[in-house]
Amino acid sequence: MSMYGFVQNAIISIVVLMSALYVLRKLMPKWVRGRQLALASMLNQPSHSLPLRKLGSFMMPDETSGGGCGSGCSSCSNCASNPASDSQDISGNKPEAAVETRPLEFQRHI
Repeated sequence: MSMYGFVQNAIISIVVLMSALYVLRKLMPKWVRGRQLALASMLNQPSHSLPLRKLGSFMMPDETSGGGCGSGCSSCSNCASNPASDSQDISGNKPEAAVETRPLEFQRHI
């Protein structure tokens, strides 16, 4: 194999690997974050060399709280922009008047 073929295959392999990582991060973010945390923790052990520990601390994922107010997570029900808190009564049931129905609108794009 010539050098040109080797470089071409290396570049294509890198592009495919980066695309696969992007898709994994978009489709399975919790799983990818767990794997990243496990790898970073393994590299960040005191028994490893300084460059490996620095790489492990660089790869450590940020601690996230699940999104800020307005992100639509509705896990705490404390946000002012939480749609569930606006349309529910104290018992957690939605009143009938709060349910909004709209007809479907089809648009034709030419």
